[in-house]
Amino acid sequence: MTTLDVRTSAHGPGRTQYAYGLKSGGGSVVGPLEQEHAVDVSQDLVKDLCKDIDEALKDARDDDPTLGRVLRQKGRLLFNSLFPRAGSGEMVRQLKESTGSLLVSTNESLVPWELLHDGESFLGLVHELGRRSVVSRPVVGGRECTQVRRALIVGDTLGDLPSAREETERISAWLEGHGVACTVLIGRDATLVRVIQELAEDEEPYDLFHYSGHVSGVSGAAGLMVHNRKLIDMDALQPLAGLGAPPVVFINGCASADPALEPASRALAEASLTMSACMSFMVMGAKTVVGTRTPVGDASALRFAEAFYGQLQEQITAGAAMRQARADLEQRADWAWASFVLYGDPEVRISTAAEHAPPPPTAPERPEFTPEAAELLRKTREFAAVRGLVTSIDLLMALLEDEAVRERAAARIGAQRMDLLAKVLREMQGQTPRGSGTQAGSSSASLTAVNGHRPRIGLSGTVTRVLDGAEARAQEAGRDIGVDDISLAFLATGGGSCAELLQLIGVAPERLLLPHSDAPALGDDERVDIGSLDPRAAAAVQCARLLASVQRKKISTYMMLRAFGVVGSEALRGALAAQGEDGAAAFRKLAGLGNPKPREFSSRTLSKVQEACRDAQEPVDEQTLLIAMLTDEDSTARTMLRRLGVAPELVIQSLQAPSPEASAVPTASDAADSAGASKTPRAPGSP
Repeated sequence: MTTLDVRTSAHGPGRTQYAYGLKSGGGSVVGPLEQEHAVDVSQDLVKDLCKDIDEALKDARDDDPTLGRVLRQKGRLLFNSLFPRAGSGEMVRQLKESTGSLLVSTNESLVPWELLHDGESFLGLVHELGRRSVVSRPVVGGRECTQVRRALIVGDTLGDLPSAREETERISAWLEGHGVACTVLIGRDATLVRVIQELAEDEEPYDLFHYSGHVSGVSGAAGLMVHNRKLIDMDALQPLAGLGAPPVVFINGCASADPALEPASRALAEASLTMSACMSFMVMGAKTVVGTRTPVGDASALRFAEAFYGQLQEQITAGAAMRQARADLEQRADWAWASFVLYGDPEVRISTAAEHAPPPPTAPERPEFTPEAAELLRKTREFAAVRGLVTSIDLLMALLEDEAVRERAAARIGAQRMDLLAKVLREMQGQTPRGSGTQAGSSSASLTAVNGHRPRIGLSGTVTRVLDGAEARAQEAGRDIGVDDISLAFLATGGGSCAELLQLIGVAPERLLLPHSDAPALGDDERVDIGSLDPRAAAAVQCARLLASVQRKKISTYMMLRAFGVVGSEALRGALAAQGEDGAAAFRKLAGLGNPKPREFSSRTLSKVQEACRDAQEPVDEQTLLIAMLTDEDSTARTMLRRLGVAPELVIQSLQAPSPEASAVPTASDAADSAGASKTPRAPGSP
């Protein structure tokens, strides 16, 4: 597990110093000494960004297509504010290369660490992230829990939240279906005395407490509201000090702050109330507490809870269950995932599996490296010796020097591109600083076996995952670790810092490293032919390609569905409309993703679009919109056509032609006479 220590201290009005320390389970990720990074930050800017994020989450509609862009923009700006490149660039690189669980240990309660965006993704989607707050009050040790057997489910305690009532009923039914005994308290049954009495039961203590309802109080002393508007706060939880709170707590709370506050400040205050309520259970010994920054809709809350508990059933860590549940909602374009927060150690492992599960099998002996793989690792160490760190670039260089890998890669991408790749990799190796991060683990032990002594060269997080993955592949197959195992494990990690480099060069990692039997069918220069699709279907495929490119993802069926909505597919519209209002609403949500806001246009383009639409009596067609853009003498669209060797005047004439017969392409002399234009330059290589 990697721990990010964050300590803040005031350094003047509106200015705060953030001191960071990054360390792995075995110590600092940069070696035996921990390096501290301290940067001065505009706390006013950080606070306003946090307000904007919470307000956007609180006020977002289910069908709001702009929320993702807003959160990415604010999260990126917040990330750069807290980790300015000038003061903490090296630590940011180390954070990106870290793998597995990430624990943020801090005395800071404002920042939504899960929603910081590093330019590629949100931290909460790529890391199994948990929070540990530094508090001054005594903390109860609590009790361990390897399995959820009993659960206390409390909701709709005031009788004013039908969605909370439905959530408690459905969650309890789901848990009981998975072998968990549940006690459900709703409305008048959920009194303060009854809830605390149940939580303090020591003969058959509860392993899970799930609450859905109101959160109230003041910052630092908030609680969960039960019947008659009484609060389960820190004081009310004191009877649990001897036994400890249930190890797993899930709070889906709707907080209410001072209505006199302006909207952004109120959203931030409500997030603080929910966090305070969650921390009360952490102080009382809970190991894993899931809370929400902002209110979450009933359908999303239920979906997230079921996904989270379902992941726990697979006996994975709490952090992994949290990340997977977030990913499940994100794949559905449900931004409610951004509201959920995990407090506690992300590596806590709790299961809802059957009580009499068979013991895990005894692990077989660890495999050795084949002579070819051992030689590859020797070269990798050799490349990394100057810097003291093995990176994904070193490993890729060594893989491409293996005779078998080099021959099949050259056959697929050509010798010229291979030479270019080798040159760029060598340049990248020379730019990697010494001691930029280590990650001890089983892979270091593997290198020890190869070299006969304990290495002083550390491993980046990507290389650690590659060697662990290669070992797992070989162990499952009952053989020694070969070069192909390392190649396939490298591909499975995504390539680490090499991925973007290969993308810039135009080389797919699979073309370099897949064994012969798994060689890709398509070359880098080949394209999927969509010529057999009609214009509307082809437009959807191209739209999906753009959506996937922006998000740096593969084109999935989910992405294709979104694209059909964006291009206004009549087939999809009709099929969804046949499902009733829910289907019609689903299409509106999908189609809404294609509705841009004015600020997304340049002023020139916006004026042309608005001018074309202003007096239209019927939907504006393609010809009208194209003519509006091309008649602007200074438009970049005209410049692009000229670069492609086409006269814009000829295109306009064709677009204005009243019939196919009249739209025949005019001669160059006709175009010159009509437009008074000089000869248009042609693009290189055009006839």
